[in-house]
Amino acid sequence: MKLKQSVLTIILLPIHLLITIYSALIFIPWYFLTNAKKKNAMAKRIKAKPTSDKPGSPYRSVTHFDSLAVIDIPGADTLDKLFDHAVSKFGKKESLGTREVLSEENEMQPNGKVFKKLILGNYKWLNYLEVNRRVNNFGSGLTALGLKPKSTIAIFCETRAEWMIAAQTCFKYNFPLVTLYATLGREAVVHGLNESEATYLITSVELLESKLKTALIDINCVKHIIYVDNKTINKAEYPEGFEIHSMQSVEELGSKPENLSVSPNRPTPSDLAIVMYTSGSTGRPKGVMMHHSNLIAGMTGQCERIPGLGPKDTYIGYLPLAHVLELTAEISCFTYGCRIGYSSPLTLSDQSSKIKKGSKGDCTVLKPTLMAAVPVSIACQCHPWPALGL
Repeated sequence: MKLKQSVLTIILLPIHLLITIYSALIFIPWYFLTNAKKKNAMAKRIKAKPTSDKPGSPYRSVTHFDSLAVIDIPGADTLDKLFDHAVSKFGKKESLGTREVLSEENEMQPNGKVFKKLILGNYKWLNYLEVNRRVNNFGSGLTALGLKPKSTIAIFCETRAEWMIAAQTCFKYNFPLVTLYATLGREAVVHGLNESEATYLITSVELLESKLKTALIDINCVKHIIYVDNKTINKAEYPEGFEIHSMQSVEELGSKPENLSVSPNRPTPSDLAIVMYTSGSTGRPKGVMMHHSNLIAGMTGQCERIPGLGPKDTYIGYLPLAHVLELTAEISCFTYGCRIGYSSPLTLSDQSSKIKKGSKGDCTVLKPTLMAAVPVSIACQCHPWPALGL
């Protein structure tokens, strides 16, 4: 037995020697060419430290410990300036994309339930100049309706291009935007709208019909409701005291020369940009106030970790824009010329629940290079990933 082991060791010795020599020859140039020593030191460096010795003290980046980070665009200290920079730099490049709905079908499941299935077409794109025109028209229209600078306006809507257009409008015209998750229930929505004292509300027809219609009698301050869809609704079915407009009609109002000529009241870095309500998982949703400088600091941290972000990239937006991760990620992409194609968790992959069997999900069509993710979204989509090739 010992003789067999000795013979085996002698036979394998040249192979082990060859592997060792090969590894040394490969490792030495790799080590110096890839600057591995510096990368290892960077990975082990202290990246953040607590602001005080008190337990539970917040951590801040050591590179921006005493002040908020600023983005690498000279003079861009508010979100509207980032928007203007992007429009002037990228102009006719594709910006915001939405898939065309070709048909909807009801599909009977084995358990007797009926699921709505979609057949979607290609993405239709707005370029930066077109987005800018819509932002200016919508802002002028809101001003013509009576919305004043520094007066809150709420958005209760799914993630879509109109959400981003509305947000960029509010940033440019200094209307603090109150964001509410589209998944919130009746009580949470009523609480957020009443606490924020928003007088204007942006929503979708689906949410207006399914959640808001019966809740309006309990909402105190909202006077104007704007729905983003190109649909018509029966206004007679809604309580008196509310003016209901389509987003298109507000933009048409704003496009009139007498309204478009009114310049927006621009924000300062310390002005309130967002009141972002939480998801309410631990009780009533809580409104978190964030200024322009706060959001730009968060975006700067994101962009520092995505080197080379630019027009060659495509981002798929499907997380709730009422969450700060998705909002800042999309604003960052918009700022650097990365186009944004909109999706949803129900249409993301070929196997997603709203995609008709045999048709293509959003990732297959869009072929994104970037996406944001949270653990729950990965868990929900973990089975379709192999089919996407991701």
